[in-house]
Amino acid sequence: MKKIRISDHFGISTILLFSLPSIGMQVVNNTYQLADGYFISNYIGSAAFAAENLIFPPLIVLAGVGMMFGSGAAALISHTLGEGDQEKANGQLSLAIGSLAVTGILLSPAVFLMLPTIAGWVGAPEELIPQCVEYGRILTACMPFAIMSAAMRPLLVTANRPGLGFKVSVVNAFLNILLDWIAVAKLGWGLTGAALATGLAWVISASIPLSFFANKRNPLHFGRFNRNGKVLGKICYNGSSEMAGTVSYALIAMLYNGQLLRYIGAGGVDAYAVTDYVSGLFLAVFYGIAMSMTPVVGYHLGENNREELRNLRKNGFMLTGGIGLVMAATAFAFAEPISRIFVGYDPELTALSVEALRIICLSYLLSGITTYASAFFTGMNDGTASLVVSVIKSFAVPLILLMALPRWIGRTGIWIVTPLAEIAALAAAVFFFMKYRKKDIL
Repeated sequence: MKKIRISDHFGISTILLFSLPSIGMQVVNNTYQLADGYFISNYIGSAAFAAENLIFPPLIVLAGVGMMFGSGAAALISHTLGEGDQEKANGQLSLAIGSLAVTGILLSPAVFLMLPTIAGWVGAPEELIPQCVEYGRILTACMPFAIMSAAMRPLLVTANRPGLGFKVSVVNAFLNILLDWIAVAKLGWGLTGAALATGLAWVISASIPLSFFANKRNPLHFGRFNRNGKVLGKICYNGSSEMAGTVSYALIAMLYNGQLLRYIGAGGVDAYAVTDYVSGLFLAVFYGIAMSMTPVVGYHLGENNREELRNLRKNGFMLTGGIGLVMAATAFAFAEPISRIFVGYDPELTALSVEALRIICLSYLLSGITTYASAFFTGMNDGTASLVVSVIKSFAVPLILLMALPRWIGRTGIWIVTPLAEIAALAAAVFFFMKYRKKDIL
């Protein structure tokens, strides 16, 4: 079969085929916390499970820095490649990764020292703070590699090597699960063992792509480092929506946990964790498609190929909308067996998780479309539109609704926040696409 490149024409099947490695990579990457969660919940207990899910969201903020650099650089580099300037693209790659490395090295020790305070900020009860710190400090020590790994995913797609990212992810996932089994289930190392398993996987997932881009024989590789503040600013602005999405996820997850502790108790945190794991696994498909299409859109923008840009918009929405329908139906139908995997030892927790999942899964109907729209705007080098859609769906609307709805309708109000946020994000995406249509760009 002919190898698909970012310069090709993309029908629905081509979008799916080109995205498969990135989808696989995103799905597999979700096994890190999924595996930790399974082994912690079943071999250590619900208290440790709650501690893990309280401290993990703020740590993901750091990984969001990597997504910002990676996605923003992918959009800019692909645009440069579409203009035919390979040397300039190599320099932009070096600037992005070099700046990111320095950022990660500076952030990690600061967060390491602040973890007890951060655990308090996220609302961890006094008795859970030591467990939050035990798990979080090991992950924080490895966080520079997690940041770098997050940046490499869209950049490998830009280099027409999404398959490499998928292979690395598969190896890491297998290693993470194996180490979780050995360290937690067999050796009884508890949260320390679970964190070590994930941290080692992060180290490997960053090291292999770095070696790829260091090889001068690859068309896209590290070139002359040019300290260009304007280009670096463009990279960060292009990727700001991805950063905002990740930061918003962390902040909203903390708010979710706070409201759940207030209205339901620790069991509510565990139930939300189950829905979060399922959503992470399902929505990884959408993120994989979006990540793959950002450099494709950027390349055709560089070519000024408006017909192909319209084609990418239409076919992308058809594909993500159809997949979302299947996902929502699947999650609704299998909510009970899914919940039993994580909290089957507690019938009350299982029932609560089923209730939550059957409401939250309605968001899958629109989540693919809004995720694709945000990534499309990033590829168009329109950081403003991408940022607005991302902030509405992941922060602004959830923040308002999480504060208001539980007061009016109790715990059900917590679960319906995500579907309502997706509706608002869709409205914002339609608004920006109409602006492009009026300018005859799309």
